[in-house]
Order: sequence, then C-alpha cells, then structure tokens
Amino acid sequence: MVSRKKAKGKARKAAKAKKEEEEEDSSAAAAQQREQEGALEAQIQMQRLLIDSLPSPCQHGFIPIPKGHICDRFLRLYLEALNSGSGNKDRNRIEAVMQAMDAVEDEYPEVIYDSSKMNQILSYFLSVGTDHILNGRDGAARTTVAVIIMFEEFIAFSVQKTQAVLHLQKLMEMLIADDHTLVSFFRKRITCSCLDKKHKEVKSIKKMGYCNNEKCPLPDGKVERSKMLYCTRCRYAYYCSRDCQETHWSDHREVCKKKAEENAKFEQEMRIRDQNSM
Repeated sequence: MVSRKKAKGKARKAAKAKKEEEEEDSSAAAAQQREQEGALEAQIQMQRLLIDSLPSPCQHGFIPIPKGHICDRFLRLYLEALNSGSGNKDRNRIEAVMQAMDAVEDEYPEVIYDSSKMNQILSYFLSVGTDHILNGRDGAARTTVAVIIMFEEFIAFSVQKTQAVLHLQKLMEMLIADDHTLVSFFRKRITCSCLDKKHKEVKSIKKMGYCNNEKCPLPDGKVERSKMLYCTRCRYAYYCSRDCQETHWSDHREVCKKKAEENAKFEQEMRIRDQNSM
C-alpha cells in the first residue's frame, strides 16, 4: 500500500508534468500563430514587391499607393481575408473572394463606395495580374481576375446600380479560363502594350465557356463560347447544349424564377427613373 506522503509526491509530480506540458502546448500554439502572422505579412509584402519590381517605367497604369493610405489599409485587409479563406478548389476560391469582399465592405465603406478610390484598387490588381501573366503565373492571374470581376460586379450592382444581379458565373469561368480569354481580359484593361506580344501568341486559342449543368458530359464542362446557349428567362445560366439545359432545369428552376423576378423589378425601376429624369 502506497503511503499518503508518497501519494502526495506523485500527485505533485503529475501536476508539475501536466503544467509543463500545457506550457509547451501554449508555447507551440503561440509560435504557430507568430509563424502564421509572419507568413501573412510575407504574402502582403510579396504583393507589394510585385508592384515595386515591375519593369520601370511601366507599371501597367498603376500609381503606387503610399503606405498607410486608406487604400493601402483596404488592400491589406482584403489580402488578409482572401489568403485566410483561399483553397485549391475553384469553389473555395470563389467563397474566399466573396468573404474578402464582405470584410472590406464592412470595414471600409468609404473606399468601396468611392469610384476614384476603387479605380486605384482595381488598378493595383490589374497591374499584379499582368505581372503574373508576364512571369508565367497563370493560376495566380486567374485568381486575380476573379478578384477584379467581383469588384466590378459589386460596383455595377451595389454602387452604380446598372444591373439587377451579381453575375457570379463570370468568376467561375475565369478560374478555368483559357489563355486567350485570360490575356485578353487584362490587355483590354491596362493602359500599356505589355501584353501585346503575349496576346499574339494565344489569340488562336478558342475562347471557352463553362456549362452550368454540373453533369455536363464535356470535359470539365467547357464549351466554345461562341456556341453557348443561355437561359432566356433569367439571362443568368449558360449551357453547352439544349440537352444540358433541360437536364439542369430541375436544379435551375428556383434560381431562374428569382433572377427573372429581380430582372423584371430592376427594369421597371429603370423605366421609372428614366421617365422621372425627362
């Protein structure tokens, strides 16, 4: 039988060992957090270095934003939210883009609802995306396109109010875009000729779209864009064929009804606004 004194000694040793283990776990967690914070800062700095290292004098139309400026803080928060939510799957990246948009809308409405400031933000991402293409980082360029489209869609829908819905189909398409579509997107938006040579290399590639039917028999659901069909009721969903449109109808029906109602309401509001402006 163990004596009371020995039992207390064992208990003290066990408590000490547990405390040391908890301290080690706490230290490890703190170290991991510092490592994550350091990695995030490194990612943000890398984005900044990408701009700083652009071939002089061309920065693809971007005018560097002073550190500490509200647009600089906006970008830092956006990149932090985007990097924390990004994944390898296209749907995860779309969700990350949308979550990052929510973060900056809540924190910096004075930027996101200001056209001149948003032009600076878009110019930054256009410059970074162009640099990605020139350096062969097409995957990163596609994610950058999704970011730009999300901003453009938000501005048209929530700020300028020139469209009835957010066309998230565009985000999905650009994440799997062919090189011709990808290069053309940036070339049309930048003020320099840096992508002219690259465009000549890829312009023979057929531009591809994305079929909304998840069970589409085509590889990756891709179809030549010029041959795509779209839902005439909602003008939101696109398909490779009539068969895919019919197959997808059971899933699309409710979305179609909602989008069609939103379009009709928006068009009515536009007619009233035009009449009042006369």
